[in-house]
Amino acid sequence: MTSADRLLRSGFLSGAALLGLASVGAALSPAAAQPRWVSGTYVYADLCTMPEDGSQAGRRITLKRWPKGDNLVYEGAGLAGPVETAVTVDDTTKAVAFRIETPAGLVSFHGTAGSDALIGMLNGADGAQPLRLRRVLRARPQEACPGETTGSIH
Repeated sequence: MTSADRLLRSGFLSGAALLGLASVGAALSPAAAQPRWVSGTYVYADLCTMPEDGSQAGRRITLKRWPKGDNLVYEGAGLAGPVETAVTVDDTTKAVAFRIETPAGLVSFHGTAGSDALIGMLNGADGAQPLRLRRVLRARPQEACPGETTGSIH
């Protein structure tokens, strides 16, 4: 016999109060808790420096999540500077979508932001292309871009 059963039998606890306790217990159970993506700043990038001339290549996407709304900063890929835009984020599925206007035309993205990478499809003037940017957890110096490999043996 549970302590709630003993209290009910002794008259200390009414049936309605017992039902209320049961519903509070169910609401606090881990199964009833809804996943919530925390507020903060999430940086995803593949930026690198070209060894030949020191120019920047790649992209950095900074997703800023705040209780009053979300926004996104897109950098790289031929842009003169960072571009800030609105973003749509689904807390349950972590789906992310945004659109920005660049000198080359409209660029849009649909994908998923995870704890380790931003993965999806980027659509722009060059057509659709898959995009996978790893999550950057700490500021660090930009790496040199990997050289092209032709498969030939030197």
